[in-house]
Amino acid sequence: MRRSTTHKTTRKKRTAKRTITPNPLFVKFIRPIIHIILKHRYNLEIEDKVGLKDIKPPYIVVGNHVNYWDPFFLGSFLQQDIQFIASDSVFRTRLFQILMKLLGSIPTSKFITDTTTVAQIIRIVKRGGVIGVFPEGNSTWDGRSLRHVPTVSRLIHKLKLPVIGVVIRGGYLSKPRWARGLRRGKVFLEYKTVFTSEELREIDGDTCRRLLEERTEHNELEWNRTQRICFVGKHQAEYIERALFVCPHCKAIASFYSQGDTAGCRECGYSFRYDEYGVLQSVNGPLVFTSISEWNDWQIKYFIEYLSRDMSTASPLFEEGPAILWRGYRSQPLKRLNTGRAYFYPDRIEFHTTVGRTKFFPIEEIFGENVQNKEKLEFYHKNSLYRLDFLNLRASAYMWYQAISLLHQKAQNIEIDGRAHVN
Repeated sequence: MRRSTTHKTTRKKRTAKRTITPNPLFVKFIRPIIHIILKHRYNLEIEDKVGLKDIKPPYIVVGNHVNYWDPFFLGSFLQQDIQFIASDSVFRTRLFQILMKLLGSIPTSKFITDTTTVAQIIRIVKRGGVIGVFPEGNSTWDGRSLRHVPTVSRLIHKLKLPVIGVVIRGGYLSKPRWARGLRRGKVFLEYKTVFTSEELREIDGDTCRRLLEERTEHNELEWNRTQRICFVGKHQAEYIERALFVCPHCKAIASFYSQGDTAGCRECGYSFRYDEYGVLQSVNGPLVFTSISEWNDWQIKYFIEYLSRDMSTASPLFEEGPAILWRGYRSQPLKRLNTGRAYFYPDRIEFHTTVGRTKFFPIEEIFGENVQNKEKLEFYHKNSLYRLDFLNLRASAYMWYQAISLLHQKAQNIEIDGRAHVN
């Protein structure tokens, strides 16, 4: 048994040191297919400000993060194969693990230290490869760029490689993160130089992070106020309650229910319509916000006040169920623990199972919180990864994520910012 364990450990170490490379035959086969799909599905147009045919590797590609097609948006018009840094959650199923390996994707754990990923990136660029990364770490909920994960700009500053930026415009309105389906409109890709190697040698790390955010920033709804591009689809407002979780009229939490193009509050009856331009229109009651981003700014400020009230830790602030609790670690397949109901308290999350057991997660011990594919809440606690899988598809994992993050910011005396990463 001891020899077998040692052999497995040695094999894992050898695998970790192996340079990840894409399968050239697979990439050559899949690239034109993806290109045709994206051109048809999203009506793509590009603006080339760098001379895409003349770019020589190694270099880094960055972009704003709007939906799951983003890696294909960025790589569709470049000559070289891009190896993207991808969330290790994508590697947990056998099918996607095979696909990611064929594409040469580099697994990483979101918002926690991952030295293995950094070492892999360094080996790839030394061999003349191209790295793709989304500095925000997560795709946007309201159409605005998120604050960047600090480790990305630190890596860029360390490598001193040319950085090509791709600003995706129209991607969010084509498929908002919270939405049920695709909307037909137009997507523009602007390729531009973010940094030259010479500029990176002349600036410090803080300046690198600030400029990286400024040069890739995008506000989708502000942009479309002038463009007036129509994004047409069915059920325009459905599942918008995943993103909007506080009623601006009665301050009720998680009280909205969407259907078709409209959504309304169960508590006070306020309702609104989401139109083809991503603009909110009043249906019942005075219109408070015309955009999701304005609403999100307000609800984050209100939410931190709500979370900061002097409330008894004996009563939950909100709850959701039924839900499934899973446990794993990084890219390993998750193990289903039990079905039950989740409760959010001012100082902890409790999961009550259907067999009468309770699992406790103190907020101060939670780290690496994020919302993963299909809007599942994930977080680390005591060296294990946990996933809360809400069976109600309209439940807002984003609300739970914001509650944890905002309480962390408060505990660390960080200026409250709903778009910031604190891990």
